[in-house]
Amino acid sequence: MSVTLSPGQKKQVNAQIQPFLAYLETEASRGDEEDRLRRIRYFREELPARLKNLSEADVAEMVSQLWASRIWGNKQYLVQKVIEDNGLDSLRDELRHLLDRTVSPPARYERALLRIRRLGPASVTEILCYSDADNCGIWNERARAAVGKLGLGGFVSPEKYMLTGSEYSTFNSLLRVIGKELGAAGIPDVDLLKVDFFLYNVGAGETPPTPRGGFDHDEIRDLIESIGAMLGFDAQTEVVVAHGAKVDVVWRARIGNLGTVTYVFEVHKAGSIDSLVLNLQKAKSGPTVQKVIAVSDQEQLNKIEAETDGLPEEFRRSLAFWRVTEVQEVGEHLRLASESINRLGLVPGI
Repeated sequence: MSVTLSPGQKKQVNAQIQPFLAYLETEASRGDEEDRLRRIRYFREELPARLKNLSEADVAEMVSQLWASRIWGNKQYLVQKVIEDNGLDSLRDELRHLLDRTVSPPARYERALLRIRRLGPASVTEILCYSDADNCGIWNERARAAVGKLGLGGFVSPEKYMLTGSEYSTFNSLLRVIGKELGAAGIPDVDLLKVDFFLYNVGAGETPPTPRGGFDHDEIRDLIESIGAMLGFDAQTEVVVAHGAKVDVVWRARIGNLGTVTYVFEVHKAGSIDSLVLNLQKAKSGPTVQKVIAVSDQEQLNKIEAETDGLPEEFRRSLAFWRVTEVQEVGEHLRLASESINRLGLVPGI
């Protein structure tokens, strides 16, 4: 998709350049620039050199370099899951492909999302950007918020948690156009990581627009997984918990004499409520499943609750309802708590 800013969009972008220029004169900016160069050096030079003999320590170092992992109070949990869910051999091969600058960014992006478990769009595009900042941008919550604030949603929707490869290509083209505006304003050495710094400042204090239908299914699914992990559960997505019952998220834990207990979450945005309820009933038949939780907006939850009238009392007692807005609030509070604790530096490097 060709990207050309309208006069109004150029005005919106240029209105944000002056505050960004002021930021570039600060001590914080100089520290951020050093951090930027360190991450570029790591993903362009150090990580590729380590791939042949990739170790768990190398994976831990890679994860610790990502802003996308800052929500995790215990990054070692994420490291362990990345290794367990992918295996070091497969992870080595996929990282080699992800860092291969002879392959187009959209192709690398799509393959990584398909083949590297536990790394979502924010992590994947961050790795792409650090390793190939001339061609790849970062698609995360702050960038989405900035795209919405600047009125650029006609090029790529800020409502989307996960872009397609084609949409990611358009996003990168949009960043190059914004970069030209930054260069015209006298900002030197503008690449797509510098544009990301600009978007980060534009999006400060903003949230991405609410998707049509109220929420993005995959974003909420992954957030529930993150919340469970931060609370100390073994959390996974897309799990078969009983015959014929594949569910969005599972939290597992060992609790004293009870042994393993399992909590099941199904995120419902659209489609058959009958099928959702049937899947939850099948899931409840799993030997360790204690609770099944339906996750949606209030209107859908009311319909789900009404649909369960007349079902066995045992199932209804095991069924709980969680509003998407509550999930988002819990995730944000845990993120802030995690960032505050991380600043204490209690566990250096992780």
